[in-house]
Amino acid sequence: MVDNSEFTQSLEKATKQIIQDTIKNMKRACLVVETAAKKKVPVDMGLLRASITSDVTFDSVSIVGKIFSNLDYAPYVEKGTGIYAKDGNGRLVPWVYCVKAGKYKGWHYTEGQRPHPFLEPARDSSKSKVERMLAGE
Repeated sequence: MVDNSEFTQSLEKATKQIIQDTIKNMKRACLVVETAAKKKVPVDMGLLRASITSDVTFDSVSIVGKIFSNLDYAPYVEKGTGIYAKDGNGRLVPWVYCVKAGKYKGWHYTEGQRPHPFLEPARDSSKSKVERMLAGE
């Protein structure tokens, strides 16, 4: 009987190396998009920009890269609010709200906030570079 153990070990080693290289490339690609998003995000105090980060997860069937912010208001900056919300997903009538303290203290009337997209444009502008990185170039 033929001993295939060396070949099998070689194949397993090559597979592990390919997976490790792909994960490394995904991390690099995520950093490219993360950097582009940080350049595009509107800045008041810089909290939103500082919160933009990336993460790579993998399992037996996929390697997934995510670029995100953990701040509650990030989606509202990206997509807008009220009558300005992207895809009509906001309130359809103006409203008033009260800020208790700080720079914007007092009552305010608003129709919403216009979208200031930063994640989607970062993804779109980085697409070709990310594709090359994931291809191992």
